Amino acid sequence: MNKRRHPRQTVFKSALLYAAVEEATLSVENVSHTGLSGRCALSLGLHQQVHVSFDETSFRTAEVRWVNGSRCGLLLEESLPWVPGAEPDATIRSRGYEPRSQRLDVNFSATLVTSTPVIIGTIRNMSLEGMMIEVAGGMSEGTRLLVKTRGVDVRMGRVQWSSGGMIGVFFEPRRITMV
Repeated sequence: MNKRRHPRQTVFKSALLYAAVEEATLSVENVSHTGLSGRCALSLGLHQQVHVSFDETSFRTAEVRWVNGSRCGLLLEESLPWVPGAEPDATIRSRGYEPRSQRLDVNFSATLVTSTPVIIGTIRNMSLEGMMIEVAGGMSEGTRLLVKTRGVDVRMGRVQWSSGGMIGVFFEPRRITMV
């Protein structure tokens, strides 16, 4: 008898795993289709890969493009569909500088997570609340990590068990916000 809350789906999908190192609030000051800037208490380095969440559930991968004290600028791997306007034509270069995308001044918070370098794994099965992932060398129980795979939101989870190169990752339930 299967006592699982959600059915498991057998898959064979590659995944990128990022063990979370630090997490802090990012006070977002402006956004464009492909980037954002704001203030954060974390010490960030140029070209460092970070992960940003606007809903504390799904994450977007970004690269640190500039740092000035606690202020930073991030280039997102995927564009933000909810930012209105159009991106500039990159083929047009006037006065010798790159065109800058339209920016919107905002004032909201996001979650910023730094991580260890990527680990490659293979998802063997998945459900709404977790995954079983094969990883070379395994991972310690309790490790918080981001899981990124094609067709699925980048999600934060925790290693619940580890055995023989397989790990079980449990995702926190999605929060539903009523407005």
